[in-house]
Amino acid sequence: MKFPQIKIKYAQVSRAKQLKNDLLQLKNSILDFAPKNYTVHRLNGLRIRIFPFSREENCNEYFFIKNRKKYVCLNSRLLLKSYYTSLQYLLHGIAHSFCHLREDISEEVFCEYVSYAILQEFLRKKGEKFRRRIVKSIMNASPREYNTYFRVGRKLEKKEKKILLKLNSRAKNRKLSKKEEKLVFSRLLKLKKIDDNDESCNDACELEKGFKKV
Repeated sequence: MKFPQIKIKYAQVSRAKQLKNDLLQLKNSILDFAPKNYTVHRLNGLRIRIFPFSREENCNEYFFIKNRKKYVCLNSRLLLKSYYTSLQYLLHGIAHSFCHLREDISEEVFCEYVSYAILQEFLRKKGEKFRRRIVKSIMNASPREYNTYFRVGRKLEKKEKKILLKLNSRAKNRKLSKKEEKLVFSRLLKLKKIDDNDESCNDACELEKGFKKV
């Protein structure tokens, strides 16, 4: 199987196909942000599932490991409502698959920055005015704390180019202590911890049966 492996349940097929085509175009960009050990083979093994989340869930995307298989799940209701927000959310989940930072906040900062960086480069081909409009609409639809994570990542990158990639690589090679990692982000963030939005996305999720391949 090759990237992106997308299967859907009760989702709009045409939009899922558009996601598949756009993610395929972004394959090399995704790998550019991943550590060296994150090969094409690993990206090919990532499974994307699009289905309607329970109304009780307070998330529209989550990264999930089940039976040693990595999944990025997207709420099909979000895809029906906003295509580019869905694409950014999927890129965020994909970034989780190669993030080695251990603090919850630093992991979210990394994934949020990476997802926006990849998406914005993609959108620039469609014009600067269009890019700005889409990014603004995504941020308006996103939780406030995630907009904060993105801004923090952007500030860090302005101070030192590719610092988030370097920190992730150091964490992967166990050359970054949790204390040091925490210090980098605590200076820019007042939050001490984040809510676990994935609590309701647990082992009860069936991610293979009943899905249709795109």
